[in-house]
Amino acid sequence: MHEPEIKAVEMVRSIRDAHYEKLKDSSPQEKIAFFREKARNLYVELGRPERLPDNSAPAQDTKTRR
Repeated sequence: MHEPEIKAVEMVRSIRDAHYEKLKDSSPQEKIAFFREKARNLYVELGRPERLPDNSAPAQDTKTRR
């Protein structure tokens, strides 16, 4: 049996472009909330417990590090 061809690059570009259009005028906090909600929905769909956000990440420095 022949499996259907998955065009992964096209699929990723389509998803990325749709997210960009939806979020282009959003604040950083709104973007984070959007992706957290997407993740939460995926965990529910998969029947897995929701992961809590990792708040242990260090604060981002405003200076560019090299």
